Amino acid sequence: MTLIHGFICTEQFYDDTNFPRGFKKTGDFSIAEAELLTSIGKRLFMLEENLCSPENQIEEQFVHVCKIKAECESKVQLLWQKYKHLIRHKQYHCLSGNTY
Repeated sequence: MTLIHGFICTEQFYDDTNFPRGFKKTGDFSIAEAELLTSIGKRLFMLEENLCSPENQIEEQFVHVCKIKAECESKVQLLWQKYKHLIRHKQYHCLSGNTY
């Protein structure tokens, strides 16, 4: 069992729906953020969706912040909030002045 920033590292996390080219190539995340999201993103997703139970105090705090939408305190919580914001509010670029 490997811990990264207090979170259990399970398997690699990829979001092919929202980031088909990967987290590194979008320009939305730094290289360090992309690597961190890839390594523990699956665990963060599972914790937020209640698909697994927290194993330590750091994971419990993350679940608590997700449930009550509290102010983020750690680097991982800020990264997950950034990821969630980006998948909810994808930018739309249009070459035409009219959007139908």
